Amino acid sequence: MCSICAEYIYRLVRETEAMTSLLKTGEFSMQSIVIVDDEIEILTPLEDMLSSESFRVRTFSEPLKALAFLKTQTADLAIFDIKMPDMNGFELLQAARAIHPNLPVIFLSSKSEEQDQIIGFTLGADDFISKPFSKHLLLFRIKSVLKRHTKEIIQTVKPIEFDKLSIDRDRHLVSWDGLHIELTVTECLLLISLCERPGAVKKRDQLMDAAYGVGHVVSDRTIDSHVRNIRQKFKDVDPKVELISTVHGLGYKLKL
Repeated sequence: MCSICAEYIYRLVRETEAMTSLLKTGEFSMQSIVIVDDEIEILTPLEDMLSSESFRVRTFSEPLKALAFLKTQTADLAIFDIKMPDMNGFELLQAARAIHPNLPVIFLSSKSEEQDQIIGFTLGADDFISKPFSKHLLLFRIKSVLKRHTKEIIQTVKPIEFDKLSIDRDRHLVSWDGLHIELTVTECLLLISLCERPGAVKKRDQLMDAAYGVGHVVSDRTIDSHVRNIRQKFKDVDPKVELISTVHGLGYKLKL
């Protein structure tokens, strides 16, 4: 068996085990989810499925109505279709994050085009799933994202501080030379992983596990997109900063 096939099977087994574990837990009951899709035939079964899992679900077929709702209400997670009239999913994410900066977002799309995924992750999406999709897989993705965003830290963790970098791991707050850096939770978890061993190379699958949880498989390009996002956000406040180095053929390391 070739090494690539073996690695794929290994990751698939890890994803299946993690999915089974998550689906058995009831730790996400009563959390609220907003779903926006112009296809009613998608909204209705999604609402029924998630309601049966004890989520509180609000569905909208029009993005502007969803935004009006989010201006007065909070949500634990949002699921946005990409291809919609009046406002596409990318525009909706940006508008929603202007109201709730830390709102986790999963994209749905009838296309599996890589470019759509790159745009989505660049804008700060937490996950991406293509239609048609397995209900169990979507439920796993939802619970995986919520787990990353809502996991309570039992012990007080000291902030990470290197040079001008400071990270509050409890609240996922990042600053550089006292200036706030607006990272998504996924980007923050990835940066924290790099900070655990400054100067040591972290492989992409290690960063994948740190940012998405063991068993959640995403492409290497997704990790690359997150790293590119982090670099740009730091350069927005300090054009001279070179925080993360690429080690070609291996992964990334913190450059401090």
